[in-house]
Amino acid sequence: MLKDQHFVAHIDILGMSKLVEKDPALAWDLLSLLVQARNDAHRTEITFLDTAERITTPNQIWAVTFSDTIVLFTKFASLTDLRAIVIMTTELLNKALHLCVPVRAGIAVGTFFFNLQESMYAGPALIEAYHLGEEAQWIGITTSEEVYRRASEANFQSGKADVVVRAYIPIKGGTRDGYAVNWPAILRNSIGAKLPVCAEQVYEGFAQYFGPFEALPPNERAKYEHTAWFINQMGT
Repeated sequence: MLKDQHFVAHIDILGMSKLVEKDPALAWDLLSLLVQARNDAHRTEITFLDTAERITTPNQIWAVTFSDTIVLFTKFASLTDLRAIVIMTTELLNKALHLCVPVRAGIAVGTFFFNLQESMYAGPALIEAYHLGEEAQWIGITTSEEVYRRASEANFQSGKADVVVRAYIPIKGGTRDGYAVNWPAILRNSIGAKLPVCAEQVYEGFAQYFGPFEALPPNERAKYEHTAWFINQMGT
């Protein structure tokens, strides 16, 4: 087994920079809700039905927060670690959405170094996770090809749905072929609205921070349109 191999997730809030400039106090409230979502997700207890293995996320995953960015990383790069980070990232997304916090994430695997005592974190896996998350113009969880490959080999499923799937990833100027966590299928019972949903429904809870949907710039509205499309494609 290669040394210093870990799964890494990079999570941040959509539109946070502009909100900080416009209303720092409101941005702080939003950040506080993100931290609440992180804390709730980090208390997850998981039992894998196929192996009967039982884990708790605090024992499997470290969580570090910088401003509106959360970095999650696993102890190792085993199948259990893969399952744990995908489940926790998805649960964090779930908790954030219920608190009306729009987030996006990227998950990668590879070389990653850390020193918890000195707050030092670096490595190609973190950079890849950052780019995967930041590039995507939606609320969602993008993964690397290697994460997809490992999940496919392990037949990682939620019900009858694959947990990590091939997907069209919305990026600035178009889309690209890529891979994503199938969170609409995983969280099917948590999506309150009846499918299909529209962008305005996806955005509704965020208007308190970013204003009316129709007043958003076209590139910002597109993020919620892309999210609605993915929910409708995967959630049925």
